[in-house]
Amino acid sequence: MNVVTIKINGIEYNLKGDEREEYLHMVGSYVDKKIKNIMDNNEKLSTSAAAILTAINLGDDMFKSTSLCKELKGKGESLEKHDKDLIEQLESLKKQLSHLEDYNQELTIKCKNVEKTKYVKTLEQENIDMQQQLEALQETSKTCSEENRKVKIQNKEMKFKLQSYKYKIIDSQNKLIEYQISLAKQKKINNPLLISHKK
Repeated sequence: MNVVTIKINGIEYNLKGDEREEYLHMVGSYVDKKIKNIMDNNEKLSTSAAAILTAINLGDDMFKSTSLCKELKGKGESLEKHDKDLIEQLESLKKQLSHLEDYNQELTIKCKNVEKTKYVKTLEQENIDMQQQLEALQETSKTCSEENRKVKIQNKEMKFKLQSYKYKIIDSQNKLIEYQISLAKQKKINNPLLISHKK
């Protein structure tokens, strides 16, 4: 368990987590920038109000990231299926090509006249056509595999961001509670009715 001291809106907090210290500092820095940005845009906001708005913004980021993560996962699964279909087509074409080559060899052996040459040329053209289709499918399969790899990388990054947002929201909730307690204490001190009642 790592414990680091981070500063959010000028106040130091001890942050505990199983993640590396660099990551915990990164999370704290992100939340600090968020709340400072909100307070800079509206100087009349109280600290607790700014904390609530920060928590809402972080929640919005998390939900958008979750949605994007699901979308990328779905796209990745679709690409994987498409890739599998292409591989199956590729294997089928390879078998067909192998059969044609065998058939081509049989005709070459059996045919000894002019007609033989015509049939052989036809089969050779079919062989060339099949080879071209095979190459085109191999290229398509390669492209789909690359797209699938990129989607998996994006998916991994989105999962990391999602985990980061979860920690940020937890931290913001804790900070909000601290601000609310502090605000309640301040109200109690400043409330003249409470002072008069004590007298």
